Amino acid sequence: MTEKARYTISALSRKTGLSVHTLRFYEKEGIIRHVERTESGRRVYGEDSIGCLIGALCLKQARLTLAQIKEFFDLTVRGSESLPHRLEMLTTARENLEFLKNNINKSIKLVDFFIDGTKSAMEAMKNGDNPDEAFPLLTREGIATIPTMVTEEGKLEPYMPAIIDDMDD
Repeated sequence: MTEKARYTISALSRKTGLSVHTLRFYEKEGIIRHVERTESGRRVYGEDSIGCLIGALCLKQARLTLAQIKEFFDLTVRGSESLPHRLEMLTTARENLEFLKNNINKSIKLVDFFIDGTKSAMEAMKNGDNPDEAFPLLTREGIATIPTMVTEEGKLEPYMPAIIDDMDD
């Protein structure tokens, strides 16, 4: 039988990369729950409190605010009657993550486009050709010239027909 993990606040700080101040704040705000205390009053984080913390960090990555995370944990105490509300919160969190993922993927494709173009310009320069002709979106004045378009939502985005179809993948 293995011994259950138990950490002091400083050990948990080192394991998570969160400051001691942040851990105390999360406990005070009701985000980290089930924190035990030694006879001398020192905090001890066991499996339940670590589970709360890891869950909170995942929800935070999904762009839930601390108030929303606390609300989510408060709902768990109410039991199965709160499942529809928790499902709604998690569904919204997933939608937020999908939106972020799509934006990150577009940004990666755009950066890859510029990497490839820069390599082409460097290759042209190496061959004695004009690098600006090989990749005209970079100028000598230090300005990247990126054609733009207005989306259906009225937002400006890069417009590059050569990669626009790939950006929607």
